[in-house]
This record gives sequence, C-alpha cells and structure tokens, in this order.
Amino acid sequence: MTEPTTLPPVPLQTGGIPVADDPIILGFGTVYLLIVVLIGIWGYMRTQTTGDFLITGKSIGTWVLAMTAFSVIQSGFGFVGGPELVYAFGTTPLWIFFTAPLGFLLTWVVLAKRLRLLADIRNVLTLADGMYVRYESDWVRGLTGLAVVVGVIAYLATNLAALQFVMRAIFGVPVIWGLLGGALILLLYSMLGGMIAGVWTDFLQALTMITGAVFVFAYAMSFGGGMGAISRNLATADPALVSPFGAMGGATTAVLVGVAWWILFSVGAAGQPHLITKFYMSRNLEILKWGAPIAALSYAVSSLIAFSAGLSMRSMVEAGEIQETFSASEVGPVFVLEYTPSIVAGLILAALLAAIMSTSDSFLNIGAAAISRDIPRAMGQPIDDDRTELRVTQAALAGLTVLATGVVYFSDALVGILGTIGWGFFAAAFVPVVVFGMNWKGATKWGAIAALLGGLVVNIVFSAIPEAAGAANVDWLVTLVMGVYPYPDVFPVGTVALLVAIVLFVGVSILTQDGDDLPADLHALLER
Repeated sequence: MTEPTTLPPVPLQTGGIPVADDPIILGFGTVYLLIVVLIGIWGYMRTQTTGDFLITGKSIGTWVLAMTAFSVIQSGFGFVGGPELVYAFGTTPLWIFFTAPLGFLLTWVVLAKRLRLLADIRNVLTLADGMYVRYESDWVRGLTGLAVVVGVIAYLATNLAALQFVMRAIFGVPVIWGLLGGALILLLYSMLGGMIAGVWTDFLQALTMITGAVFVFAYAMSFGGGMGAISRNLATADPALVSPFGAMGGATTAVLVGVAWWILFSVGAAGQPHLITKFYMSRNLEILKWGAPIAALSYAVSSLIAFSAGLSMRSMVEAGEIQETFSASEVGPVFVLEYTPSIVAGLILAALLAAIMSTSDSFLNIGAAAISRDIPRAMGQPIDDDRTELRVTQAALAGLTVLATGVVYFSDALVGILGTIGWGFFAAAFVPVVVFGMNWKGATKWGAIAALLGGLVVNIVFSAIPEAAGAANVDWLVTLVMGVYPYPDVFPVGTVALLVAIVLFVGVSILTQDGDDLPADLHALLER
C-alpha cells in the first residue's frame, strides 16, 4: 500500500502544488479578487457604527442568511482540509460531511428565533453581549470573549493555511508570499468592509462553490473510473479506506473517531459563533423559516468536492495511475488544476479565494469585537464612544491576523486538523452556555462559568499546548501531556471538551439554582 505523504504545510514549500500558468484561471482569480476588494470598499462606505460593522444593521434576507451560514462553515476547510482528510484516512471524514448538515437544522431549531428576538429585546452585537444579558455576569461575558479569541486564532489559521496554497496555485507565487500577501489583503479587506462586506462576499462565493462542486464531482468520478473502480482500488490497498469508519487508526479507533466527529459536527454546529451570530443580522423573524434546509443542502452539495476529489486521487495513486508528488494538504488544488478544465478550475479557485477572505473576515470581526468590546466591558472598562470602539475593533484585526499567520508558519498540523481544533474550541465553550442557556430557565451563571472554564482548559491542555510544544520541538512536553490523555491521539479533543462542558454546565446549574435566576424580560423569550 502506498502511504500518503505527510509533508507539513510549511510556508517555504514550493513543490507539490502545480501553478496554473493559464490566462483563464489567472483572469478568474484577478477578477474575483477585484470584486472582493470592491465589495470591501462598498462595505466601508456603508459602515458608520460598530453595529453596522459587526451585524450589518439587521439587514439580510433568507437566501443571503442561509448562504452566508453555510459558507462560513465550509470555506477553506471544505476545499483544502476536506480532500486532505479524505485522501489520508478514506471514509472517516465522511462522518463530518454527513453530519454537519444536521447541525444546521439543529442550530436553526434551538437558536435562530431566540437569538434574533434577543437582538430586539436588548442591544446585543456580539455573542458575549447576548450571554451577558442571559446570565447577568461579567465573568460570563469575559470568558465568552476569551473563548472567542482563542477559537478564532485556531480557525483563522485554518483558512490562512488554505489561502497560501490557493494563492500559489492561481498566481504562481512562492507559498510564503501566498501566506503573507494573502494575510495582508485579508486584513485590508476586513478593516474596510466589516461584516456587511463579508456577508455579501459569502453569498457570491457560496453560489459559485455550489456550481463548481457539481462539476468537480462529475470530473472526479470520471477521473477515478466511477465509484466502483475507486472502491476496488482503495479496498485492494487497504479495506479500511472504504469501511464505514475509515482508516484513521485501527478499527476500534476509527469507530471512536467517527462517532466523536458525529457528535462534534452535529451538536457542535450550534456552538459556532461565526454561524449563530448571523441570526442577529436577519431582517425579521419570518425569513428564518427556510434558512436551515437551504444551508444544510448547500453544505451537502459543496462537500462533494472533498468526497470525490479525495477518494479519486487516493484511488489513482494506489492503482499506480498517477505519482504522488504532492502532500495530502495539496490534493484539492492539485486535482482541480490538473484534472478539470480551465473554466471549472478558475471558477473553483476564485470562489475559494473569496470564501477564505469572507469567512476569515467573519472570524476576525468576532475576535476583534471580543478584544475591543467584550473583554473591556467585562473588566468594567468599556469604550463608551462608538467611533472609538469601531477603530479599536479594526485595530484588533491586525493583532489577530499576525497571531494566526504565526500559527500557520510554525505549525505542522494539517489544514483539516486545524479546522477540527478550532471547531472543538467553539463547540465546547458555547454549546452548553448558549444552546442550554437559551432553552433552559434553570441554567445559572455558575453553570456557565464552570462550562466555559472546563471547555477551555481541556482544549488548551490537550490541543493548544501539544501543538505549541510540537512547533517548538519540546517533545517531552508533548509526551507528558498526551500521556495522560485517556483516548487515542487522533480522537478529537473537542468532543471530550464538549462533553465535559455539558456535564459541568448541567451539574453546577442544578447545584446553584436559587429561585428565579432568569432576567425578567427573557421569560417570554425562553417560552417560545
């Protein structure tokens, strides 16, 4: 069996990723990048207040909301991280792609109406604003803001790691310049346009990605000789690659990972702040009705890229039809550039470029707002002048961009693994506090504090510290920390953290209930 290459996505890498060297693809990329910048400028002209910058002034409709919700979840992870995981581990990652659409349905049912009404009842702009209203606790506000910042850095790194490959594929620049140049363009775009620019770019690229995904699926199936041939090639090399739970570890480990990802990516969707804060932005309650099925179906269709490209490329490598001159992280770009027509490749790569920009813009906005708004308010030092708060928010974007760029530069984690780490941070922190809190009157601030701390500690100890220690070549620390981790190394830490946080939230809330802990004006909201 041919083992998948595990070259890390180091910025100085120049091999593996073919350069388009095609005027059609270059033209698509240039035009799309220009459109993104123009949308950013348009957003800047429409942004006067922090509310405009962060939640678009509650101005978006059904299709824009649904497409934005789907695209901020998919983005660079779906095109680079998704094919990478499928290529490396076979069918294991399908437990992500088959369950994430369920997450949209769950999220809409349990949170959409409540969070939109909360934005009407009180002046909430961020997730931490909403949780302060729910629990009336500065500790909850501050810990929510801190959890957002930590998760944003991991998730933003996922998109920047994907961006470096896309910039090289389209424009032919070395990967280091793809990373640094892409980060600079992203920063300028985000500082200009705010959330309103991101929302409309999301909508544009979502339509493009859905169209492109259908074409990529058709070409990938044809390239691999059909699903039957693909399955036979993979099964001959390693039957686990096409088993129900894939080849991530041994048979037992693969089952554990599949179930863990099912929990993390279905239930965990309702804890993603870049998704759930979109409900603040909807024009009214009526437009929320059809958002869930539209977003779920869109995500499912777009996931065909990861499913088909990853499996067909691995199949052809195992059959000896192509040489493995690329790393797992490069499978998506390599397939699109080498095995699809220029128009399809240009469409996909350009849409992906926009997807990374707009999704990263969402991360930067919620992270910067946590730094400029949520954490200072939790510490009793709010920025009272709205224009000053807006400028501080924009300035915070720069710091987060630099930090996330550093994570990509020094980390050897696969793009897909970085994505699951970021998702896990958010899921553990916010599923108990937001989902349970907005649906259970008995939830208390002490339960929220315990859950936030518990989720953060588990994720930091078993995800962030080993990753940082590995980048610094402090192998003894990695061995020490993971030596006490009770599951296989590939078992997602985010699932463990999520379950720990839920238990802490429910248990501590029950123990600390003292009469009616719910603010008076939220009783009707939680009864809907």
